Amino acid sequence: MTQEKRKRTKRILICILVALILLFIDQVTKIFAQVYLAGREIDLIPEWVWLTYTLNDSIAFGIGNGNNVFMTVIMVVTPIVSALFVVLSLTVFKKNFPAQLSLFCIASGAVGNFIDRLFITDLADKPAVRDFIGLRFFNVCNFADFCITIGAVALIFILLFIGPSAAFPIKKKWREEQKRQEKESEHAKA
Repeated sequence: MTQEKRKRTKRILICILVALILLFIDQVTKIFAQVYLAGREIDLIPEWVWLTYTLNDSIAFGIGNGNNVFMTVIMVVTPIVSALFVVLSLTVFKKNFPAQLSLFCIASGAVGNFIDRLFITDLADKPAVRDFIGLRFFNVCNFADFCITIGAVALIFILLFIGPSAAFPIKKKWREEQKRQEKESEHAKA
């Protein structure tokens, strides 16, 4: 095995470990909330951040609330998109470790909420997600939602600014490498 393959294998193993740790934290915090927060509300930062327990039969910001067809599509698409993120990290982003971590972070959050929808139902017997972190401007969410959001924001930042393949590389050496690659590509076409 070459040095580069070992490096890529190590990176993927780190991504898998991080994703499993995030998934574990998500499930443990949801169990904790279900057991200890049902019927309670604990202010962490009054009027801004609180802990509570609720079941959510929609996705972020109430999208899909009451729409059974939409939520069925979400149930089908989630594992496919999560698998696609893993494939992207192994192919398109195989040399971009920060992007790989971001994709695995998003996938772990998606899988965490997917697990809930498989095994948790609300009072109307609809698949639901256990939410427990109340935020003033975002209603109630969970750890998996943070994984998805932080992973997505990080991925956008990485694609825009980090590395020689970024749209707007912030380091001079990345910009120079990008120009070198563009010249090599032009010479290969000629």
